[in-house]
Amino acid sequence: MDDDAGYDKALDDFALDQMDGARCMNSSGLTQPLIPLPLHTALACRGWARYVAEGVEGDSVPAELDRLGNLIGARVEGRAGALMELIRPQTANDAHPRSLSARYGMGEFPLHVELSHRPRPCRYILLGCIEPGTLSVPTLLLDWWSLDFTHEELDLLGNAPILVRTGRRSFYSTILSSDRAFLRYDPACLEAVDERGEAALELVEQRLAAGLPDVHYWRRGDILIIDNWRVLHGRGVSELGSERCLARMLINA
Repeated sequence: MDDDAGYDKALDDFALDQMDGARCMNSSGLTQPLIPLPLHTALACRGWARYVAEGVEGDSVPAELDRLGNLIGARVEGRAGALMELIRPQTANDAHPRSLSARYGMGEFPLHVELSHRPRPCRYILLGCIEPGTLSVPTLLLDWWSLDFTHEELDLLGNAPILVRTGRRSFYSTILSSDRAFLRYDPACLEAVDERGEAALELVEQRLAAGLPDVHYWRRGDILIIDNWRVLHGRGVSELGSERCLARMLINA
C-alpha cells in the first residue's frame, strides 16, 4: 500500500480524537510526547511516522536527525561505533561481509529488525533522506502486530531456540523476546538449531510474505521514525549510480 495518498494527509490533517490518541499513546515506549503530538500518536498507533520539518533540505537532514534523536532517547552505536551513518546502495563485493548488502547486493532487502545480531535491538530507527536518487527505491514497513500470530504461535516464537550469528560473539536466543516486547528477525544472521527453530523461522517468513507492508517513496528532506521493536523494514531493488543516500541514527528510549 502506497502511503503518499493517505498517510501524508493523516499527518497533515491530524484528526484522531483524544480517546484514540490516549489509547495509542502507551504503546510507543515514549513516556511523554516530546516529539510533535501527531507524530507521537502516529508512531504509537502505526509503529512508524513520517516527518518533514519546514525548511529542511537534504544537506540539513543529519542535523535534524540529531535534534530528533535528542528528544527521543540515547544514541546507539552502529557499525564501527558510528552514532550516525550515511547509507547508500552497495554491491555485494563492496559491502561489509556481514551486512545485508553483502548478501543481497543491489537487490531487494528482506523485511528485518535492525540490530537483530545484538542481545537487545535498538528501540527506534531514524532515517532521513539526503538524496532520493535517480531511481525511486522505496522503504517497506510492516507492523508485526498486524500478522495475527496465535497464542500457540507466539509460544513457539518465544521458546524455539535459534542461533544468532555475529562472529566470535554469536549467541543463542529466540525470535520473540521473553517479555514479548520485540521480535528478533534478520535472515542474514539467524539460524535454526532444531526442528522447533526451523518451524519458527518458517512461520515468520510465511507471515511476512503474506503481509501488506506500507511502501514509502523517499523525497529529499523526508524523515521516518520507526519503532524497531514493532515494525520490520526492508528496501526495494536499487541500481548502481542511483545516488540514493539516507542518514541513519539508532536510538534507545
